[in-house]
Amino acid sequence: MRVLHLPTSVGGMPWSLAQAERKLGLESKVLLTEQNWLDYPYDFCLHLENKTRFEKLIMKIKTFFEVRDKYDVFHFNFGSTLIDYFNYGIHLIDLPFYKGKKVFTYNGCDARQKYPTIKRTQFSACLEENCYGGICNSGDRDHIKKKRIEKVSKYADHIFTVNPDLMYFLPEKKSSFLPYAVAGWDSIKFDDYKIKNKLCLVHAPTNRGAKGSKYILKALENLKNRYKNIEILIIENIPNKDALNLYKKAHIVIDQVLIGWYGGLAVEVMKMGKPVAVFIRDEDLKFIPKEMAKQLKDTIINVNPFNLEEELSKYIENTNLLIQKSQASLEYVYRWHDPKYVASITKSVYEKYL
Repeated sequence: MRVLHLPTSVGGMPWSLAQAERKLGLESKVLLTEQNWLDYPYDFCLHLENKTRFEKLIMKIKTFFEVRDKYDVFHFNFGSTLIDYFNYGIHLIDLPFYKGKKVFTYNGCDARQKYPTIKRTQFSACLEENCYGGICNSGDRDHIKKKRIEKVSKYADHIFTVNPDLMYFLPEKKSSFLPYAVAGWDSIKFDDYKIKNKLCLVHAPTNRGAKGSKYILKALENLKNRYKNIEILIIENIPNKDALNLYKKAHIVIDQVLIGWYGGLAVEVMKMGKPVAVFIRDEDLKFIPKEMAKQLKDTIINVNPFNLEEELSKYIENTNLLIQKSQASLEYVYRWHDPKYVASITKSVYEKYL
């Protein structure tokens, strides 16, 4: 079975999935339209970063005709296709014309809608006016996303989401939750979790508004004033491989306090045996396996914008709790995020439709 993952590197998951699918006997490749500062690997890249709009369009059309009938499965990520211009009202033009089966993965704000989320939750990233520069504040994008999802629902054979809350926006009958698979899984090693003189607390936001960084940074500042045995490390805007080296210093990693789920960062550091502090929205857990939800609650340090400082102080004052969380993180991440396990889910879906 020939599988093509496209068109973005979002979180390194396409590469991780493709590698794991290969180990399961599939001929899986990754095609990117552009490379970004995170520098995730790929099989093919159009390198459109510095091309004109016309050049980009021509190269995308050319690539579409080259690949449209060469694969059995096209696995699109971030709710997008090759010829897709959200800001210009040109949506998923090529989607109906691929000859293989079509599978989508939604990764976050490609499906999440601002005002329905605000209505459903007491606090969220959607309430932050500066989240991703405030591009959703008018509400126009909610309507556009809904229409895009309707088109995907019409043509896609199956839809995955890596964030449970996105299930509120996706067609129930053909959508399901898929755990993250991170690039470089095999190279991320557990380094014996030891606490000596100082505790290192790490926050690594990809977008400060979405992650709730203003709440996190304020709490970290207060904690540093209270405790002399902690240091704070903020990691931003560096390639993934460099960030991974810095994560090794961490004793606690704070992921986010608004979205209600964790990202690829949390998976990477749990693989290192690092305890993760993150906000998990309890009502969204109905969309994931019950066993996974139960184990997750025992694994993470569940925080929100209002109790972050209080919860972290418990672990700063009792490091035995951190050692327990370290072990729990390893057990959890190997159970639910091993790329072979994740790829077994995608493979079964591919086979269902072929």
